[in-house]
Amino acid sequence: EVGGTVGALVPLRPQGPRSVGATLSVAPGAVLMTPSAGPYDMAETLVHELHHSKLSTLHELVPLYRPGRAALYRVGWRTDARPVAGVFQGAYAHLALADLWRRARDAPGVPGTWSARAVQQFDHVHDQVGEALTMLLESDELTNEGREFARQMRQRHASLGASPRARG
Repeated sequence: EVGGTVGALVPLRPQGPRSVGATLSVAPGAVLMTPSAGPYDMAETLVHELHHSKLSTLHELVPLYRPGRAALYRVGWRTDARPVAGVFQGAYAHLALADLWRRARDAPGVPGTWSARAVQQFDHVHDQVGEALTMLLESDELTNEGREFARQMRQRHASLGASPRARG
């Protein structure tokens, strides 16, 4: 999906040991990113940013939430409270990462360091996405289409399976 959708990589100045990425809604298919720490770091950044770009494009075509609301929500992947748009964007991008890490965790032949990172990251992010989806589905800020999209995200989240930590 990344290879067929990302049409441009725009280099950014390095800001630390891990890759940092961004997208612009006016430039779908373009990913801005700092140099990566390796192929797996790059894959994670590209998957994350691609999903931000996809959701922004979808929201422009079919609004998923109403503008102008002031409610803020706390999500596990950020220290600051986020508006519903940020919760939606984060949940969608982190759901894609959970899927990537589940695949890396379960696939034969994945290098041990990335496989171990995938186990840890899947556990952490899977739980956070579940909490964010609950917030979205309880919010009155979603449009009917946004609510249905969030329900479909919840189904995808459930299909990934519970994290080992959540299973006990």
